Amino acid sequence: MRIRVLPRETAAAVITGAVSAMGWAVAAATILLTVPVLVETLTLRGRAAELPLPLLLLAVILGGIVAVALRPRRWVLLAYLATAGLATLGYEVVLLAGDPGIVETSPYVVNRPTLALVIVGIPATRALVGIAWSALGFAVAVVAGIVAASLVGQKFVPGFGALMVFLLTAVAYLTLAAIQSRIRQRVPNFDELEAETLALAHGEDLARRTTAVVHDTILNDLAIILNGPSRLPEPARERLLADLETLRSADWLSASGTSDPVGDDGAVMRNDLVRLSSEFQWRGLSLHVTGAATALDDVSPEVAAAMLAAVRASLENVVRHSGASTAELEVIAAPGTVTVMVTDRGTGFDSTAVAADRLGLRASVVERMEAVGGRAQVWSAPGQGTSVVLTAPTLEASGTADPTAERATT
Repeated sequence: MRIRVLPRETAAAVITGAVSAMGWAVAAATILLTVPVLVETLTLRGRAAELPLPLLLLAVILGGIVAVALRPRRWVLLAYLATAGLATLGYEVVLLAGDPGIVETSPYVVNRPTLALVIVGIPATRALVGIAWSALGFAVAVVAGIVAASLVGQKFVPGFGALMVFLLTAVAYLTLAAIQSRIRQRVPNFDELEAETLALAHGEDLARRTTAVVHDTILNDLAIILNGPSRLPEPARERLLADLETLRSADWLSASGTSDPVGDDGAVMRNDLVRLSSEFQWRGLSLHVTGAATALDDVSPEVAAAMLAAVRASLENVVRHSGASTAELEVIAAPGTVTVMVTDRGTGFDSTAVAADRLGLRASVVERMEAVGGRAQVWSAPGQGTSVVLTAPTLEASGTADPTAERATT
């Protein structure tokens, strides 16, 4: 089972986004809680008639917070800081005008909107970015207070509320950054880990294909040369030239390439089996092909290539090791699978006694079939012959579209 993990930068943005969302909620709550305090303060000071304008300015600030929460974009936040800064300026001018003592008796009422300017930010992957936005909001709040005091002709008295909120916000971002840094030291980077895993898998696949190609071409060709007559017959020379062309083209180096020239459908694979039968005929092996050969129409080109190469490797083993002059090849169709069985009545062997460095069946047959989602099973015993069973999924079972139908529609 594969577990999807967010990239680190995305995960960091999600976490800091949660911090920002919490800041928006606190800012909105701050403005809403200012309303009853403002109403009570101005009523007690005999200024109830002046309530509509400061309440309207608080509503403008609240609307800006909602806008930033719904669309946390830089330009929206910049527009909010500008609008809310002007609204805060107007709010403080209304309260300070004609009532200089309010800033001494009720400073929290005057400075409350400045808190909303400091604690609103946007999701950031780095703590310094979040702190920078809070610092910008704090600067806007201070400028609004200075300008308001100047307009009403009073001395600017800075409140500590905005400064405390800014410091708390900075501490929160820095704490979050420290936690994320510690997590990075303990948890691997899954993006890099996946890339390394893919590179290792690619290297293993390349090694497997290289081993199979070396066995199927160079080693088998050397055996033909060493065991053949002084003058090789024409079919043998054609085989050697074909193998040299395979190695020269290096198509087998790509993941999609194969070391065997196969066609795009099972019909071509059936023709290849016929040619394979003729090739081994002159080498002294009679091959009897039986079964539902049309079932090969249902496999993909990649599977057909692997299966044909595995059949060739199995027949090479018959020629070189079994001592048999005949072999049987049977194609069996089943729901979702196609099976090809190669059987000989030769000397056989003890599969448990095969050395680990022997490449034939392991690299050219078993691993080759496993690479395309199939499997290979080998049964043999001394004096009892050998049976190699190759099973592969059909196009329908593997969820692959019929390549001939795809070509017809393109």
